[in-house]
Amino acid sequence: DKLPAYFLLVTIFLSQGHPNQAYATCSSILTQLGETVPETVTTEMVGDMIPETLSMYSEVYGDDWLGQKMEDSTLCNIVKFYSAMASAAYFCKPSHMVAYFVCKMVQMSLQKGVCQYTPLALMQLTSIVIRIDNAAFVHRIAKNALALSEKFGSSGEKTELCVNYYMGAGHLDSYQSGANQLRKAFSSGLSSGNANAAFYCAGHGTHFSTISAETDLPSLLLQIDYYLRLLEIYKSEMAKKFFLCYRETVSTLIDRGQSTGIEAKLSYGDASDPGIGNKLLEVFYFHQVFRNYWLGYSERCHHYVQKCFDISKPGHFFIYVIKFYHGLNSLDMIKKQANYSKSKEVDEIIASMKVVAS
Repeated sequence: DKLPAYFLLVTIFLSQGHPNQAYATCSSILTQLGETVPETVTTEMVGDMIPETLSMYSEVYGDDWLGQKMEDSTLCNIVKFYSAMASAAYFCKPSHMVAYFVCKMVQMSLQKGVCQYTPLALMQLTSIVIRIDNAAFVHRIAKNALALSEKFGSSGEKTELCVNYYMGAGHLDSYQSGANQLRKAFSSGLSSGNANAAFYCAGHGTHFSTISAETDLPSLLLQIDYYLRLLEIYKSEMAKKFFLCYRETVSTLIDRGQSTGIEAKLSYGDASDPGIGNKLLEVFYFHQVFRNYWLGYSERCHHYVQKCFDISKPGHFFIYVIKFYHGLNSLDMIKKQANYSKSKEVDEIIASMKVVAS
């Protein structure tokens, strides 16, 4: 059985920042397992699949389904490779392709029964479908996925569960708590051999810690440098790019990088590499917004806010963090120059924040 070796190869491709190779490998294996993997899907098709999947979950989830084990090992492997394919697609394909693969494997689990990869499939679903208008329901799915994972007890999957939880439903928890949980998941993932997921937990936790002041900046900088040293050993190039972005933000906030800066940085060219999609670019733009706001560069902050809005998907909680800083920055611009067009923008932002808070 060569499937474990191929899955390890996929994991290596992902950890080294080669999502296209990981995606192609998953596609090849799934085809050999009898699946039809489309080259592309339409947004309309996925627009129908998401509510269909959520409706199926509402109808099926319960004690009877939880007691139904997926006996066919081939089906379990199909779910496993779809999960990895969705992770690869997150970096190199349009977001509706990610949604397609996630819905596909969740529907398979709901129809055929539970396996050890089902909790992760459900958690990946929550990370892509959560919106303001369905947050409570999706949060419930996420909590059920965490509870279901306890039946299987695989620390490797738990690390991936954690990072997917805080990419979606975990935004409803406090960022300070999330940063702490993600650090724990990093340690757990590293000790279980899932370094790729572990470093994404560490990265997401660092992002949460930076924007929520969960840790003082000098301590956070030491923590980031520790991760970067480990990455010299683990060779996770994609994760390294994220950490360089976080490090520059923290260094800038401490002393504008005068004594804490390093030569290595995430450049626009690295972040906008067409081979890795928009995810790194979203983080790059967000941290430009964050840095420039706290440095008092209002016009520059506003410029990067617009860049964020251009590439970020509406409805995600990430957008509301950007809107929050956009509102603060707009207020500063109004104070500096009686800018009445900005007053209207601030009113709209406040209205959207009230919706989020309700």
